[in-house]
Amino acid sequence: MIELNDIEQMAYLFGIPSNTTTAGSMTTFEFPMFGTKVVFLDEGVTTAGTGDDSWRIVNIMPSDSLEEKRIEVIWELMRAGYMHYLRTEAPRTFKELIVNKGWDKRIINKRLELYGDDPKYNYWRDLNQWALKESSTYILALEPGFFDFLLDEEK
Repeated sequence: MIELNDIEQMAYLFGIPSNTTTAGSMTTFEFPMFGTKVVFLDEGVTTAGTGDDSWRIVNIMPSDSLEEKRIEVIWELMRAGYMHYLRTEAPRTFKELIVNKGWDKRIINKRLELYGDDPKYNYWRDLNQWALKESSTYILALEPGFFDFLLDEEK
């Protein structure tokens, strides 16, 4: 069971500026630097519309899995450049995530999932399949920004 306190702690641990607003049974954590909103809703509320499609929005309900939602928020932040931000502004946190917490393989696998068999991603797919077999420290030594970005899913 997710509580508002869990979301507040998650937002704090991301280490980026955020604004928090509460309206009725909805609390919104806004990360303007990355154009992302995390909306905590009461059970029974289906979605939160902001009236602005230009924001990335992750809706969270008390019955959701905190770990799954944390990962979903990180994917949305990453699409907006969060890993690049971490690598340049918090290098120890970045290295901890990539080298010790398994985000290297998680990012590569997510990229491969997004690329699928689409021919326009042949080079990127081959590069990531190669990277899947290498250690993250080796990849970072060759290309420090390798894990910085994640493609947007096509709409």
